[in-house]
Amino acid sequence: MLDTVKLCLNDWEIKDTSQLIVQPSPVNYGTGELTSHYPLWRKENGEMEMGSKAYLNTQLLNVDIKPFSQGGVQCFVHFSIPKIHNGENYYSVGKEGTSAVLKKVEGELSQVGIRTNIEEASLSRIDTFQNVITEEPFTSYSPLFSLLQASRKVKRDYGSTFLWSNTQQELCVYDKLVEMQNRKIDTSSYPAQTMRFEWRLLNKKKIENAIGFSKVKELPSYWGEVKEKYKEAWRKDIFNMEVEEVEILSAKQVKTLLEIFRNENERNYIDSLFSFWGTYRAGIDFGIEPLKMAIREIEEERGADKNTINTKVYRASKKIQEAIRKYQLYVGEENNKTLAGLYKELQVKLCLN
Repeated sequence: MLDTVKLCLNDWEIKDTSQLIVQPSPVNYGTGELTSHYPLWRKENGEMEMGSKAYLNTQLLNVDIKPFSQGGVQCFVHFSIPKIHNGENYYSVGKEGTSAVLKKVEGELSQVGIRTNIEEASLSRIDTFQNVITEEPFTSYSPLFSLLQASRKVKRDYGSTFLWSNTQQELCVYDKLVEMQNRKIDTSSYPAQTMRFEWRLLNKKKIENAIGFSKVKELPSYWGEVKEKYKEAWRKDIFNMEVEEVEILSAKQVKTLLEIFRNENERNYIDSLFSFWGTYRAGIDFGIEPLKMAIREIEEERGADKNTINTKVYRASKKIQEAIRKYQLYVGEENNKTLAGLYKELQVKLCLN
């Protein structure tokens, strides 16, 4: 369930034998003035360690000690729970395994000269996730994700990744095996067609508002709440429609295309769409029912009579059905899920199971 975690340590001390790297303050060459010179921590002899910041990167975690211009210094620890527990972050880790990882992180910090009580730390960022084994390749779902919009969030499409975000949180879906392959990881032993859904809470305040707590020691008692809030986030912001609404949304999209072709070719605008998009792909991506709905709306707006409308709808439907039948006959592959069908599959697997 939890992947990347960023903790703000509330109780920490730095030993003189620490492996931390202190970054010196920049110097104004002309005046000799130190432009970012802050007290970072008190050494064992009572003197202050000074610098612009300090950091440490190990195989398990990253540490950043950051001063703030308005006063105060904070120590952040950043790590992946599944990677520490499993060696890779594909599979999730349960409540007991997560507790064990947190203790291991506390021990790792001690070894590099940072004493802390990990349970008193605050959650500064958490990335929750679920892997979904899909029935179709990731690219089959791209038209669906292009349709879906989350409220008050900016949607970005990166090909094999779709991201809905604001300054407080992110909802992200991507092809997990492609992401692993990009990191030069052998994926032959992992389930094919793995879609990764992540809900990222980007600061302490959002974590408190979204799941009701922010202290590490509270995590075990809120474990079930975190899992439910994860599903609720996807259910509320992305998968918040009925299947019929997806068909209507798809109909609006195809209607826009049909109107473009109608303006270019008044008489044969439906064939123009089929030629452009491909009859088979039009049937798969849009769905027969949304396409029929869009044609009906356009013809009614033009004032066409009922018989003309029914004829055009019938011919378009038959043309798509024949294209799908031929595709299955020639290619030997059955993949006739509409956007509504793909939506229902993901909604059930992610939000309802």
